[in-house]
Amino acid sequence: MHSLAPGNSIASTLTAAGDWVKTRINNIDIFDEHYQNEAKTNPFYALGPIFYLVWFIVMATGLILIMWYVPTKSAAFDSILNIQNGIPIGGLMRGMHKYGADAMIIAATMRLYRMFINADYKPSKEFNIAIALVTLLLAMYSGLSGYLLIWNQRAFWATKVFATFPTYMDQFAVMGDFYQPLYKSLHLGWNTAEVLLGGGAAITQNTMTRFFSLHLAFSLIPLIFVEIYFFKNAYVRVPLNWTKRSILILMIAFVAIALPAAQGSRSDPDVTPLPILSDWYFLGLYQMYKYLEPVVATYITMVIPVSVILLPFLDTWITGSEKDIMKRPFILMMTFMGAACWIVFSYLIIVNIADIHSDPPYWRSFLYGTIDIGIAWQAILMIRNKNLQEKAKSFLGAMVMLAYCLIQTFSAYTYAYMAYTEMFIDPLGHAALYGLARPMMSNASEVEAVVRKLHSTSNSGVPLNKEYWNYHVTLDPGYIAKLGEPVAKDDLQKLAELAKNKTPIDLISKFIPTFETPSGPNGAYDAIKFSDPVKGPHPEYESMTDFMINNRWAWDYCTLQDRLVPGLVKGGYPLKVPDNDWWWMLGGPIAGLLCLVAGLQAKQAQAKLAAPKAAEPVAAA
Repeated sequence: MHSLAPGNSIASTLTAAGDWVKTRINNIDIFDEHYQNEAKTNPFYALGPIFYLVWFIVMATGLILIMWYVPTKSAAFDSILNIQNGIPIGGLMRGMHKYGADAMIIAATMRLYRMFINADYKPSKEFNIAIALVTLLLAMYSGLSGYLLIWNQRAFWATKVFATFPTYMDQFAVMGDFYQPLYKSLHLGWNTAEVLLGGGAAITQNTMTRFFSLHLAFSLIPLIFVEIYFFKNAYVRVPLNWTKRSILILMIAFVAIALPAAQGSRSDPDVTPLPILSDWYFLGLYQMYKYLEPVVATYITMVIPVSVILLPFLDTWITGSEKDIMKRPFILMMTFMGAACWIVFSYLIIVNIADIHSDPPYWRSFLYGTIDIGIAWQAILMIRNKNLQEKAKSFLGAMVMLAYCLIQTFSAYTYAYMAYTEMFIDPLGHAALYGLARPMMSNASEVEAVVRKLHSTSNSGVPLNKEYWNYHVTLDPGYIAKLGEPVAKDDLQKLAELAKNKTPIDLISKFIPTFETPSGPNGAYDAIKFSDPVKGPHPEYESMTDFMINNRWAWDYCTLQDRLVPGLVKGGYPLKVPDNDWWWMLGGPIAGLLCLVAGLQAKQAQAKLAAPKAAEPVAAA
């Protein structure tokens, strides 16, 4: 008999995982090189070669433009004018460079939608979606980095908005210092903006230099790797005959002549244009930013590409090998939603008629509602399927969709509490975790009473010390000797004593660093001689109670509870959830119920298929 030892099981699992990855790597399709026969009759399968050909056009015209372009703040705009008007065929080269870049983005976008609609990621080709998305993003960010190089008013301000958004990552948990005492936080957002801008929050010559180098890097470096890939595998790079190639080149040249690339007005840091518009392919994203708090918009911007990469795996789990788009309504509605949102948002920002302060949030209900329709439609197809074997196989898909519906429902009601209390994701999460730990704290009510007294926003309370979480620093004898006693010292001492109270989960706090040092944040405490000059005033958490006080979880919990009581605090809390948001708050549970029915029926089908085997008589020995 073969051994079933755990070691063999682990080895077989690793082997299977390795084979799974290798299969998908071998099926990678960068520019539709495995669809050359289809490309002869179906132009949508020629989008990959078209992208690659246009890429060469953009690179060739870009290298010509570099001969006359001067990448400095003082000379960039004038050098573009010189190229456009003073250099023979300079305007044509600039136009072909600009419209060629636009053509790359159009081709990459259409190709990505084709892959979803035709299920080109089946079978075992899911990685191709990630490759196609990276292709699109590189084209978009290459265009964005090149946009600033014109140094006109529109590009200058669009870049300023774009480069500011990474700073909101500093309000994410751990990534930034929004919640003390994460003194040694990553500052990922500010560091990203610093890399992009090169001069703090301002657009300077450093910004120009970095965008110029990024513009070249986004195009040249990937092209080198793609060339190596084609050379190594002996693939035909552009399987289009010269007639088709010539038509494509002439089309770009014709557009460049008929619609010369716009120059715009010289950039002026002192005059803000309204509205601030980016190039056409980012317009929809800019409108979305107007509808959302910057932090939430940054979250969503990071979630969108991750979702696109996960979708082919979800579709494979839900519909198996099925490729007919009408039998894959989940993907059909997802692609429709993405296209509709981008088109409508782009239109709204161009015409500048949307009033985000008074318009109902139809877009949010449409976004989630469209997905819910796709899930419900998919579940109904599973329920109505008369083929017993296919119905039995649909259990995994039904459970995957049910999991999505549960996540959406949780997110919807989290949003409801955000709307009720005007508290965002991080503080709401802190309040929820504190609420879970609260039954294990014997002195929770006392902690909350002191916290409310020190940092109160109620009608009757007067804030005593809003920096209460810093009690371990302000109560240190070295701090008092240097800066004097803190406000409400007695209450802070009481809070410090309460923080020592033990809980059953204190072991967790021992593995969480306080990030505090004797020098404090950015050297703020250098002049203070703490009692422990080596470890500082708070080298480790004394308990989970200590952790939850110091990271303001206790205050977030108090804020949430107080704002949910009508009339307790100023501001009219709890606020009203917009009526339109109930559509997607109810859509998730309704679609999830249909998925549950489909899953139960799939289980019944599995039982029916297994029943005859179990009923077979045992043969006589």
